[in-house]
Amino acid sequence: MKRTRTVISTVLALLLCSMVGVAVYPRFKRIEKRGPEAERVSATLPGDTNTAAAAITAAFNDWAEFDVPNRRGSFPNKFPYRTKWSFFFLFHKGDPRHPLFPSDEEILLDRGADSFVPGYVRIPAALRSQDLYLYEPSGDYFWESEYFYQGQPAKFRCSFLIHIEPAKDSGVRVEIFEYQPYIWVGEYLGLSAHAILPAMLHDIRPAQPTTADRMEVLQMIQRAAASPPAGTPSPAR
Repeated sequence: MKRTRTVISTVLALLLCSMVGVAVYPRFKRIEKRGPEAERVSATLPGDTNTAAAAITAAFNDWAEFDVPNRRGSFPNKFPYRTKWSFFFLFHKGDPRHPLFPSDEEILLDRGADSFVPGYVRIPAALRSQDLYLYEPSGDYFWESEYFYQGQPAKFRCSFLIHIEPAKDSGVRVEIFEYQPYIWVGEYLGLSAHAILPAMLHDIRPAQPTTADRMEVLQMIQRAAASPPAGTPSPAR
């Protein structure tokens, strides 16, 4: 009997050590961030804030246009099927029909490891009244960006806060902030609310914002601002 108890105790100790080892392992995963140093991403556009907001709306899909009551036919997505930006939609600050733009409290509580986004909340509220939120609604779409795991591109996702305000001299300053940047770096053994025993779970963790993704958003806005509005006749030759 004593020998049986010893064997059981040994097995339980080994099992506990294994579980502790597996639980600690994610902390030592080799994760790299490649690309430019994280920096503020902004530019000055011609026109006023209304012109800039129109350019942003022209550049991306707008949820207010997608969620139209009794809309007929398929939504005319501005991007090729299942490409990165085809999953994203704009939400307008203060839109009562689609109140998905996060509050300042939510931004600060849910920012994760993002060191830039608190600066967004410090901008006076009056200067953020026309801001837009670029968001992928499913929460399941990830793409390759600046992060690497075990030498291979890691999966990444985030949302974007697009700030527009009058520039000091003339024009409009547009600045891009990332909100809730996350990386998906493999799996880990953990406890799930849907299982009694430990199970393999997605290792999704907060990350610092990327520069490349914010630059991509800004460049798309700049191209839209430089393009004539739809329906504008071409100049006569």
